[in-house]
Amino acid sequence: MNIRFSPDAARREMTPVDNLFFLEYMPDADGTFVKVYLFGLMQCYHPSLADTDVENALGLTETQIRCAFVYWQAKGLVRILGDDPLSVEYLLTEQPAVTTATPKKYRRFIESIDALLSPRSLDMREMKAMYDCIELYGLEEGAVLALVGHCIELKGKRVSTNYVLTVAQEWSERGIKTQTAAETYVADWRTKKHGAAEVLRRWNKRRPPTVDEMDLYDRWINELGFDAEAILSACSRMTDVATPTFAILNDRLLEMKSRNVTDAAEMDRDEARAAQDRELARLVYARLGKIGAPDKTTVAQLRMFRDDKGIPRDAILLAADECAGAERPLGLLKKILSDWANAHIETVEQAEAALNRPKPDTPKKPKKKKNPALIYQQTPISETDFNNLVVDLSEDV
Repeated sequence: MNIRFSPDAARREMTPVDNLFFLEYMPDADGTFVKVYLFGLMQCYHPSLADTDVENALGLTETQIRCAFVYWQAKGLVRILGDDPLSVEYLLTEQPAVTTATPKKYRRFIESIDALLSPRSLDMREMKAMYDCIELYGLEEGAVLALVGHCIELKGKRVSTNYVLTVAQEWSERGIKTQTAAETYVADWRTKKHGAAEVLRRWNKRRPPTVDEMDLYDRWINELGFDAEAILSACSRMTDVATPTFAILNDRLLEMKSRNVTDAAEMDRDEARAAQDRELARLVYARLGKIGAPDKTTVAQLRMFRDDKGIPRDAILLAADECAGAERPLGLLKKILSDWANAHIETVEQAEAALNRPKPDTPKKPKKKKNPALIYQQTPISETDFNNLVVDLSEDV
């Protein structure tokens, strides 16, 4: 059973307001906050009006209404039960205790902190920690607000004030004390986080980046001079890696930096050159009769002969044909190309002439002279003459 006044009838009813509210709470409150409190109080007393849209009725935004209830929660008049959707419970109006009073100079500051932490409300110990960020570590109020927002991004709305104080000390030591410096730091941090997260997404990894990964991304951007597009372009060139990591990507980017390849367009040109290098090496292997893919050393050496030594691609292939069938064809090829480089051969015609040039004769070794004592005329001897020379030692002389 549901029995209640109709909305039209409820409009003619009255909403009791404790005079304590007018005497103790209203004088220091923003006018918008007072309107929100009184309108909500009316809805509490008259449930038939509970469905009335507060935003349209008061001409306020959801953020303004939320901030108002955060303020009244800090004052102890309401309790925020839920954040999405906003659920508020009104409490009895009590005489505010002196111990719970917020120093007047920090009133707006604490209200802003409470708005960030809504529906959570700071107790006195936590408020003291917020004051310490200003008085102990020298941060501006705007810097502390940026700091608290940053800590919420890192740890959520249940972030401890001890953690906030630790970060405040770190910022103070690094000179991040003004609102501008704090906002710049947070913006840079978000850029690092977003960029590192984009790299992980490119690898189909759905986890948040670590601090070390974010620091590496920051180094690529600010020290090595890569832009975000170039970094993602480098990721797409890691198809040869089974499990890509930031460490492997860092090695690739350092190697590219050593060749002054730091933007996406230059990476595309570099990739095209690398494809040409691999294709040349593949053709060389095919003409040499070698099976398998060329290794990186061979690819680099052939590129060196072509680009640094100026030997044309077709001349290299011509030399490969010459070496086919050799016992060590690749070694012979490198020797020929080295000889051509030393001879400054820069055209196919010069290479053909070098291959057809007859090899110089090998000088003959001088014949060894015979001993003159051994050079004499030999006289043939008959068997009879030979027998006459033999003496029988058994006969008497």
